[in-house]
Amino acid sequence: MKKIIIFIAILLNAKFIVGVGGYDLCKKNNIYTSFDGKCKINANITEYTKKELPNVNGISIWITKDFNFKKWFQPKSINKNIVKKGYIPIFIIYWWRDDISKKYINKHKIEYFKFLNKCDDYLSKIKGKKYIILNPEYNENGVEKWSAWNDLMKKSYMILKTKNRMIGYGVGDFGNYGITFDYGAFKSFEKSFKAVKYFDFIAFQEMRATTRNIKGDILNTPYRSLEFAKYLHQKYHKPTFLAYLALSSYKGLDIQKEVYKRYSELLPLFKKEADLIGFNLFHLFDRPQQVGYFKKAEKYFGLIDKNGNKKPAYFWFLDIRP
Repeated sequence: MKKIIIFIAILLNAKFIVGVGGYDLCKKNNIYTSFDGKCKINANITEYTKKELPNVNGISIWITKDFNFKKWFQPKSINKNIVKKGYIPIFIIYWWRDDISKKYINKHKIEYFKFLNKCDDYLSKIKGKKYIILNPEYNENGVEKWSAWNDLMKKSYMILKTKNRMIGYGVGDFGNYGITFDYGAFKSFEKSFKAVKYFDFIAFQEMRATTRNIKGDILNTPYRSLEFAKYLHQKYHKPTFLAYLALSSYKGLDIQKEVYKRYSELLPLFKKEADLIGFNLFHLFDRPQQVGYFKKAEKYFGLIDKNGNKKPAYFWFLDIRP
C-alpha cells in the first residue's frame, strides 16, 4: 500500500505530463483492444496503463460540440478511474472543428460561450489539477489573421480559469512539412495570438499519415515540431505542450517507429529549449471506427493494433518519460 501511495504522489506532482487518449477498452482473455460498443467487458484505459505504461501520468478526453454532458465521461467515473489512480486529466475542447471561419464564429459565438459555461460546470465536478486545451487547429480559413479571435479567447479563458485548471491556447502546425523551420507558417497566426498572454501555456498538435503526407515529410515531424515549439516559447514566453501527436502506421509501420524514436531522442531538447511540459498521444489503441481527414489512415493512429498487438513504435514511446 505504501508503494502505491508513493507512486500516486509522484504522478500527481510530476512537472511533465505524458498522456494518452482516454477511450474505454475491450478486455477479453486479458487482451485489451479499442472499445467498439460490442464487447461484453470494457475497461478504463488506466487499467492498461497501470500495468503496461509506467511512463504515462495523464489521460486526455476530447470535449466536442456534440459532447453529451449527461452520459459521456461522467465526472464520478473520471474521479474514480483517472484522478484517484494518480493520473492528471487533460481536456481538449474542440468546438469549432473544421467549420471554423469568421462568418461561422460570428453566427455561433453565443452558442459557443453557452457551451463553455457547461464545460465550466462539468469541470468543477472533477477533482484536483487538470489541463484544458482550447480550440486546437483554429488557425485556418482566415481566422489565423483575424484579430477579433483574441477577444473570444480571452473571454474563454476567463470563463474556465480557476485555481486547479491550467489553460492552454491551442494552435495547429500547418504549412510545408518538408521545411523544418517554417517561419512563414509559424508567424502566420500572430495577429490572432495576442490573447495568449492571459494563458498558462501554448498547446500545439502534429498529425501525419501516408494518405496525406510523403515519407520524408513524416520523418521530419520531430525536428519540425521542435522548431515550432522553440519558436512559440521564445516569441510568446510561455511553456509549450504537444496537445496530441497522431502518426498513423497505415502503410508506414516502420515510419511510425522511426518518428517515435526521434521524438524520444529529442525530448531533452524539447524540455530545455521549448519548455515543453506535456506530450500527449492522440490514440494509444487503433480505433477501427475512426473516420476523418486522413481517410483509411485514421484507423491506425494507435501504438496498439485492433487485435491488441503492440507496434514497434510502442517501445520507443516507453522512453518518453516525465
